[in-house]
Amino acid sequence: MTESVAVFSPFAMVVAIVAIVMFSKVWRTHLMTQANRGRSREDDAMIGSMQSQIDRLTERVAVLEKLVTDDDRRLAREIDSLRGRDRPPA
Repeated sequence: MTESVAVFSPFAMVVAIVAIVMFSKVWRTHLMTQANRGRSREDDAMIGSMQSQIDRLTERVAVLEKLVTDDDRRLAREIDSLRGRDRPPA
């Protein structure tokens, strides 16, 4: 009976927990490596185009947020300046 108590000592439990954690990290790395091996150049190109599209959309959202949060007069001036109407009437 003293042998079974020694197996469940705090040191043995710590070693077991560390071993389980290390095994899970190694297994996760293995799975990620396997997943990345399946990617082709076409997949990388698609990911690149999607990332550039996300960047463009993020910029557009930032502009729209700026337009929504500005006051009306400033918005009207900016729209008029974009249309070429920023010249004062004669």
